[in-house]
Amino acid sequence: MTIAALVLAPLFFGSVDPFWTVTWTIVLSISALCGLAIPVGAAPNRILLIFLALCGAYALVALVQVAPNLIGAWADPIWERANKLLDLNVPARISSRAEIPPAAVGHFFLLVSSFLSGLFVSTSRRNGDLLMAFARYSILLYAVYGLVALILTPNMVLWAPKLAYQGYLTATFVNHNTAATYIGAGAILWLCSAYLSLQSLNYSSIRLLLLMPSNEALAFKLMFRAAAGLACFFALLLTGSRGGLICTCVGLLVAMGLMVSGRLKARTWYVLGCGSAALVLLAVWLSGIGRIGSQGLFDSGRWSVFEASLELIRQRPLLGGGAGTFADLFPAMRTSTSSIWGVWDYAHSTILEIAVEMGIPIATAIAIAAAGSIFVLGRGALESRGRDRELLPAVTGIAVLAYLHSTIDFSLQIPGFLVVFGIVLGCGLGRASSNRETTGEARSRASVRTGRAEVASRGRAG
Repeated sequence: MTIAALVLAPLFFGSVDPFWTVTWTIVLSISALCGLAIPVGAAPNRILLIFLALCGAYALVALVQVAPNLIGAWADPIWERANKLLDLNVPARISSRAEIPPAAVGHFFLLVSSFLSGLFVSTSRRNGDLLMAFARYSILLYAVYGLVALILTPNMVLWAPKLAYQGYLTATFVNHNTAATYIGAGAILWLCSAYLSLQSLNYSSIRLLLLMPSNEALAFKLMFRAAAGLACFFALLLTGSRGGLICTCVGLLVAMGLMVSGRLKARTWYVLGCGSAALVLLAVWLSGIGRIGSQGLFDSGRWSVFEASLELIRQRPLLGGGAGTFADLFPAMRTSTSSIWGVWDYAHSTILEIAVEMGIPIATAIAIAAAGSIFVLGRGALESRGRDRELLPAVTGIAVLAYLHSTIDFSLQIPGFLVVFGIVLGCGLGRASSNRETTGEARSRASVRTGRAEVASRGRAG
């Protein structure tokens, strides 16, 4: 059931329709409930408890916001104005809405169920590897479909006319930025897999690669994985998304750096120096290609939305303006310099939108949790062995990609990408924490055996 949601959630226009949000929430909730019967280790349990505590705090604030007459001093002034203008007696609330919007509720439960499903799947190494294999191949198929559709039906998204982003690859998504983030995750998965295959070759086998039958299968595997990664990267370029391209390159750089560092056991200062140099070269290369070179990094409309969001945060710093109310609050903040094109129903920065709706404390807690997840994944990637040398660096790179992109856009608020990211993140964190727990237990057993051997040798010497 988790694999079905992972593969099919992006298919129907990114599952933006409420019907698909409800469908995937039900499917993943059943999967998560089944996973409760599976015993998990102490370390994954800590990850689970921290995640549930954060979700509980988010839900509590959302309920406090819609509770009538709870904190009169922080109530939204709109209720008093409505009572005066319409001669009503509606109780005041912190939120500008009387109840939490269904879309906000649906996205909340979708994130919870997808993360839990991925975490419980990671309790089985075989199932976790199978899940990540489906993630790689499904993203590749969507990227190939996007390339074919851009050639044959450039003005269509599936069977519907493309109302925006004509001439850009969007695959099955409506927005090209979401498509770029999703396909960028596939590029990271495939290129990390190809790099692991390349590491399996030693210098002698490279010289004899075409002469030794034992290397034939490895050579074809390497070529296929590299071709798949390059296909995803080519599709990413055709999306025309500046943020998607930059964040994917940074995520890929982090993933490759973890793979190299884990293999070479390099010193910290050496890794930081090489990483800084690579970032500089990446910035120089990106500054001259595509829309980045011709239009810069940001458009003026987005900056005006950021400024309006900061003003909304200043007005409601502690408990925000209500879950799912950004689209209601933003029109009052438009100025004469703001763009009048389109409907701004997102802040184009997920963390800013959370701060607007839920307040600074919740937004800060979420940012700390995101940084903590990258730390756990990165530490697990450096200590990984076997197939985890491919999986954990790739998941770390995808987390960096998604978090960075969420600061300048709203891909994590699109269900089709949210489901995929939640499942992959849960699986990666479960694998990273359980691996470290297993490593710690192995070291403890080894130290106990060493201690016993020393005692026995002393006894024989006595």
